[in-house]
Amino acid sequence: MKSRPPLARSLPPVYGAAALRLAFPALLLPVMAARLGADEFGRLSLLLVWAALLSTLVEGGFLAAATRLAVVADAAGRWALARQIFSARVALSGAVLLLSAAVALTLLQAPSAAEALAGAALLGAAACAIGWQATWYLQASEQLHRWAWVEMAVYAAWALAVLALGHSALAYLAMQVLATGLLAATGWWWLRRDLHPDLRPDVREPAADQRSSAPLWTAAAVRPGLRLGWTMLPVSVAGAAYSYALPAVASASMSRSELGVYFLADRIVRAVLGAADPVFQIVYPRIVSHFQLGARAAWFYTARWALLGAVAGGLLLLAGVLAWPLLSGLLAARPGAFDAARVAPVMATLGLLLPLLLGWKFFGYWMLGSGRFDRAYRACVVVGGLAGVAGAWQFGGDGAAALSRVALAVEGLVIAAALAGMALTQHLQAKARAANPNENHKAG
Repeated sequence: MKSRPPLARSLPPVYGAAALRLAFPALLLPVMAARLGADEFGRLSLLLVWAALLSTLVEGGFLAAATRLAVVADAAGRWALARQIFSARVALSGAVLLLSAAVALTLLQAPSAAEALAGAALLGAAACAIGWQATWYLQASEQLHRWAWVEMAVYAAWALAVLALGHSALAYLAMQVLATGLLAATGWWWLRRDLHPDLRPDVREPAADQRSSAPLWTAAAVRPGLRLGWTMLPVSVAGAAYSYALPAVASASMSRSELGVYFLADRIVRAVLGAADPVFQIVYPRIVSHFQLGARAAWFYTARWALLGAVAGGLLLLAGVLAWPLLSGLLAARPGAFDAARVAPVMATLGLLLPLLLGWKFFGYWMLGSGRFDRAYRACVVVGGLAGVAGAWQFGGDGAAALSRVALAVEGLVIAAALAGMALTQHLQAKARAANPNENHKAG
């Protein structure tokens, strides 16, 4: 395994890429909203919401399920995981393409049949491109600081293309497909270069009849791959449910303009949260490693990061309040195109997620990395997903402000369910130890 890079060297390039990801919803979505107007931007919002939601099915739960295994695996073990994930995603992509067509043709309300078919094709391609990222490997192998340079180049080109050519919902989605597809293909090329037995420097020149004997795709790997991802796929889907599914479900009763208002505010806040993903991705393997020093060491390491995250979230919330006049001015660049006053209360409510989640998510990764609280982790996310869908269905017709309150309440419910699940797990484990003192003595 490669030596672990220090945080001082890892974080700057990773945060450069995160800054560009943050620039998309914070700057480019308001530009698109001003260009397209409320109704057409609501249509774009619907496409982006469903692309992100369906991409979780393609991703397959491997970011959570495979990363923990890959952290402690050698190159051969990681290659075996890669073959399972690749093969399973091929199968999952076929199913998602069919679902994407059904969603687009049912909900898109395109003005012509040709535009409806184009929307269906782009929706399916976007869902697959987003879901095919190789983040699980790059995170486990702690190469995100090198990968960040690739992301910065692609995101910069994507931003310039949107500013120059993004004058319709389908044009924006087509550029997203090209950019995310390029990132996915490059990530898997990177993985193959590192791990394929024919290319690894630690493997001597293989015999001629053994070369290329380990392709990424193999039918035999589909079933074990699906079984591996299934442990965390419900968590991924449920996690997306109380983010992306809220507007997706609410779109059945919410006007396109209200959907656009909620989506704009939600994506800006979620992008700020997403800007912290590089830290979570770097810290998570280290939390897993700290468990080798004991649960207490892992807990204190996690708590320090959680405190820093909560403070950073509070400062970002304050920065958002100070930056609101600039953003509202951007939205009002074309009078009548988009009403910034409708976005303000939604932004104010969703902004409270910043200190809440930037602190809590480290504890979520502690639960996942511990190996003791997998069921509690899955349960809290599933509870949040079900509550989010139910809340969106019940209150979606009341508008974007009501839906923002649902989103905040659901995140609080997730945290409460996680704490209850951990307490119940510890109680059951203590009860089991009390019932089997001899086993405890032998273990000690």
